[in-house]
Amino acid sequence: MTQTTGTPNPLWGKIQKGQRGIGTFVFSSDPCHTEIICHAGFDLVVIDMEHAPLEIGDIASHVRAANATGISCWARVGHAQPQQIGRLLDQGVHGIVLPHFGLDMTHTHHILEAFRYAPDGTRGTCTGVRSVSYGLTSFEKYANISNEQAMAIGLIEDASVVKKIDSVLANCKLDAIVPGGPGDLATSMGFHGQGNHPEVIAAVKKIVLAGKSVPGLKVGVYLIDPKSAGMWIDLGVDFFLCSIDYRVMANAYQSIQKEMTGNPSF
Repeated sequence: MTQTTGTPNPLWGKIQKGQRGIGTFVFSSDPCHTEIICHAGFDLVVIDMEHAPLEIGDIASHVRAANATGISCWARVGHAQPQQIGRLLDQGVHGIVLPHFGLDMTHTHHILEAFRYAPDGTRGTCTGVRSVSYGLTSFEKYANISNEQAMAIGLIEDASVVKKIDSVLANCKLDAIVPGGPGDLATSMGFHGQGNHPEVIAAVKKIVLAGKSVPGLKVGVYLIDPKSAGMWIDLGVDFFLCSIDYRVMANAYQSIQKEMTGNPSF
């Protein structure tokens, strides 16, 4: 799979070949973060519009940085709306991460329809946006490629959805799913911030196994600690989302501070 503008999509290329990909969430508006993550060897950035103070213009800047450095770029939205899906795809993102996926299946179907142009969906049309080279590329060709390639990624973040996960996945077409883990999923189960609680791990495992049973569906897992990847690799997880740019920066600075102040000569 390639990006609809013709720029390679490294993550999708890897996981289609059976290789695992590595991504991370980006909360900063600075596109340098996307460049750094690419140069560090990652395959994907997920630009966050749910918890970070980012707007559509920030997404466009990160997509440009991703295109220039050759890294895949998704956007995570807050409460998904059909018009928002089209606007993000118009900027050239490879995929859109949909939070609290499966809570309202009627709304879910409306959102998924917004990923495709008619007759496959309801996405609004503009022939002069970034994803179609501002009108310099054949829109007919772009529309056909976009209908085939635009990626919808469902975040499974609610205990009620975990209980019916097989039914949810059977009744909608997704490209990938990611369990919520230590964030909303743990919170919905009453274990705030306890991503390693046995019941949360069991819920994540249930989601992973359900996803792996659906032909063609790719499954990712969010990790704070990369050392915990082993169990998920054994279950066939296709990609990992490792931490958040701000969390990585905070941990790095704290580590430096501890090393400095721990020196007897300090």
